[in-house]
Amino acid sequence: MKNRPFSLFNITCLCSLIIVFLGLSSAASWGESYRVEKWSVAGVPTYDVGQYVSAKGLPQISIKSIVKDNNGFVWLGTENGLARFDGRKFEFFNTINTPELGSNWINALFLDNTGRLWIVTGVGLVSFDDGKFEAFSANFDDKPIKQVIADAKNAVWVITDSLWSLQGDRAKPYSYADITFTNSYYDSRNLWLLTTQGELLQTSLTSSVQEKCRYPIGAFANAERLLVQKDTVYILQKQKLHRFTLSSESCLFKTMPAFAEIKFKSLFSTQNGGVVAVSDKGQLLDISSEAEPTFNSLTPFVDNNLLLDNSVLLNDEETWFLGTKANGLVIYWKTNVRRVAPTQNISSARIWSFFAREDRLYTATNKGVFESKSEDDWSLIVPPSAVEGNDAYSIFEGNGEFWVGTRRGLFRSKNGASQFEAIPEFTGLQINTLYQGEDAFYVATTKGLFQFDGVDFKSVPLFEKQSVRSILTAKDGVLWVGTESGLFSQTDGKWREVELLNGTSVFASSLLELNDGRLFVGTYGQGLLMLDESKQWRSFNIKNGLPFQNFFSVTTRGNKLWLSGASGVAYVEIDDITDSHVKSTVVLRDDGTFSARADLRCCNGAGNLRSIVFKDTLYLPTLNGVVAVQKSENHELAARTIITGVYVDGKRENNYSNRINLNTKRNAEIIFSRPIFSAESVPEYRYRLDDSDWIYSGSREEAFLAKLSAGETVFEVQSRIDGEGWLPGDAIVLYVTPHWWESNWAKLVGVLALLAVFYIIYRLRIASYRQRNEILEARVNERTAAFERVNSELQQKNKALEEAAITDPLTGLYNRRAVKNFAPKIFEAVNAKTEQQDASDGVEEVCAIFLIDLDNFKQLNDTYGHDKGDSALHHVGQALRTVSRNTDRLIRWGGEEFLLVVPSINPNDIGEFNKRLHNAIATLHHVLELPKPITMSIGATKLPWDDCMLDSKVWEHAILIADWALYQAKNNGRNTTIFINAFKEMAAWTDWSVNGLSNAANKGLLLSTSLKNKSDD
Repeated sequence: MKNRPFSLFNITCLCSLIIVFLGLSSAASWGESYRVEKWSVAGVPTYDVGQYVSAKGLPQISIKSIVKDNNGFVWLGTENGLARFDGRKFEFFNTINTPELGSNWINALFLDNTGRLWIVTGVGLVSFDDGKFEAFSANFDDKPIKQVIADAKNAVWVITDSLWSLQGDRAKPYSYADITFTNSYYDSRNLWLLTTQGELLQTSLTSSVQEKCRYPIGAFANAERLLVQKDTVYILQKQKLHRFTLSSESCLFKTMPAFAEIKFKSLFSTQNGGVVAVSDKGQLLDISSEAEPTFNSLTPFVDNNLLLDNSVLLNDEETWFLGTKANGLVIYWKTNVRRVAPTQNISSARIWSFFAREDRLYTATNKGVFESKSEDDWSLIVPPSAVEGNDAYSIFEGNGEFWVGTRRGLFRSKNGASQFEAIPEFTGLQINTLYQGEDAFYVATTKGLFQFDGVDFKSVPLFEKQSVRSILTAKDGVLWVGTESGLFSQTDGKWREVELLNGTSVFASSLLELNDGRLFVGTYGQGLLMLDESKQWRSFNIKNGLPFQNFFSVTTRGNKLWLSGASGVAYVEIDDITDSHVKSTVVLRDDGTFSARADLRCCNGAGNLRSIVFKDTLYLPTLNGVVAVQKSENHELAARTIITGVYVDGKRENNYSNRINLNTKRNAEIIFSRPIFSAESVPEYRYRLDDSDWIYSGSREEAFLAKLSAGETVFEVQSRIDGEGWLPGDAIVLYVTPHWWESNWAKLVGVLALLAVFYIIYRLRIASYRQRNEILEARVNERTAAFERVNSELQQKNKALEEAAITDPLTGLYNRRAVKNFAPKIFEAVNAKTEQQDASDGVEEVCAIFLIDLDNFKQLNDTYGHDKGDSALHHVGQALRTVSRNTDRLIRWGGEEFLLVVPSINPNDIGEFNKRLHNAIATLHHVLELPKPITMSIGATKLPWDDCMLDSKVWEHAILIADWALYQAKNNGRNTTIFINAFKEMAAWTDWSVNGLSNAANKGLLLSTSLKNKSDD
């Protein structure tokens, strides 16, 4: 598809919008043979705040419904099939590869609270869950389905113009069936039903319908849309938006003023609980419960005609999915990359290089030299006519002279004159770089390097006929020169060629020195080279962290190393550069993933100043204007790798979860994906069978498995983003039915036959072995010794495995399975002390039990992610370990709970020991980079109960008491410790529930004490 007309976009923000399609698949071609089709997007940053891309590859461009499932995939219902979208490709489902659909006409999609997808087709209802499509033959009186709701697998409700309970394949009308509904809305808590009698019903759905309120808001028989957000109802009818505020306590409502001046086309809810509406002019408006509508931030950048094209809108965080009737899928997201001055001539120029002097920024282009007064104000100061119509390729200003290197010569202007003189020595040469060194002015060309002493130009003999690209004078005085065939340095007037990559020819495109003295060489084809502090060269490429390895420019901004070239723009955290690996993040990708960016290919040509940081903004040259990269943080890329399909003999298996039976087929194709939206990143994958070595798949999202063994084979796949660590992904068990000769009985018969043959041979030859009996006995003794040695090694390994079985892998502490190992020893020690103390008057030692639970840990996980939560658990475990003694037992009890058993402690020391526990984690939030300290609640008790002997039953009851104490600590505001002193009468106690323990406390059998958390200053 060609670019859309310029008039469709806000002229102050947009330069062009490119929507690229690879070609529509016809109904005959998008079946089994074309189940997964790649798509390309036109993701050119043409405006200030975002990307605007159009997806190609849908089975049909009319999108009727959009939902996003719990795995991160976007599902699209069209008039010619169902599509699943992961941000890079579509996977199609139709009646050819998915007969369960019954029809390719998809009317609606719903996602219930269990994560199950419901598909309303032209002939019925279909569900998709855990890789399995299931068709339902239930009849709903041929009425259109408006809503499908499920809070549990066995409680499914369907709303047409009445209410139905779906039980298996049977649809049962509910008692509400005598009321006709015009619209419905479900907000995960309440089902809202709009009736023809002018009532809005607020109900809850469990195993039955429970009505909460009825609001007589008036007749809305022709309402197109119903939304309920918080306490406000929005109803769209005949392009008019009606709003009501509700009080569920009194079941009263209040009519809000209408927006009389605005006509509305459609109405949608957003992820954050907001409401957006499309006006009859195609404007996207934010609707609040009180204020007047305001323009949504997407409004200036979206094609109004698309919003009016019977569109469906899905908002997911900062990404918008716009499904249209005639234009397929359009996606919008925010970005920190934009093209500057979209309305000026520079926006269509081929940009070659930059030069900055104080507050002036210049750029050399095929339309002359431009000067920037602000980011969006670029004026032409050297027209092409001044340099004989040539492309301005490089620039330098200094000492009252202005130099312009072109692709066919060098020109100079003195003292601000508007006229430029051509330098005869460079006629016909491309001037790659102009550089002011310490002792001379250098001109780098495609046929050599020249020095200018203020009067004459002298050629450097070493570089005759070489294409010189980049020049840099290092802090130690070394002059570095990069050419298309290698890297050279000059020290004390002597030139030498630097050997790189074992003598392989290197295109040294860009040179950069950091403040710490490290030298970086950007190359075209060989990635990034680094000369470290020890003067050793290090090489980085796509195998050890780079996203691509063709670079035209290397520069720095802040603590980031920016790399740009024909494949896009990325940055590397300087602090993350090691001797063998770098961590990179892609900001703009042009490696074929976004094929419409050919005219915005970044950083054209190699040489000095092919990118520049000016006033804290990174500027990059392209074939179609200047790209500016502002400072912003990339958002986290969620979602995990999911196995999305299994194909056997080219046919999709649609009924599987984590296991699939291949019968006797030995070959299979596995399709997998990691959903990624609003990002330039492309996932990398690896997979393996059983516990074999990982196979690197790159960006290929499929694996072809051949000659699978009979029985079970586990296929496992993982992914990573931007060179990060590999993340756990998905797995599936493939079962191949064995042939008869592979069956167990056939193998048994074969083994028995083989044993019989061996036995006969043995009996025939045993006589000849008698004379070698002594030798055999010696060998047997040797083998026996060897077996004993192996057995000893196996015992050691078994011991290590046993230790691993009772160890928590995250924290390194004992897990719950370890309790049964050390509990009997504690019983013996406590009982022995009890007997000794009965015969003495000394201070008794007791066994103390501390049940520890981290406060608000779910909030920490939800706010900062599970990686941060895992790190917090690990650090807390290590901190508690430093407080405990070697004889103590510290256990990760489960989740964020820890159990600390102190076998022997003076009762008077328990309070001080508790303070040390709380103090141990008081400063962990600094280590974890959290804004608030981590706190914990503790339930504690001691054993024995007076002179009561300790056994497994008393032990279990003591744990329950500690858990009850922890419950009290949580109820008392957290970050506290409740100590319970139990008396021996508890040994006969029978009710160990929470209420039972409360009763025991009321009877004085359990005494609670609140212990201080921190030591006094």
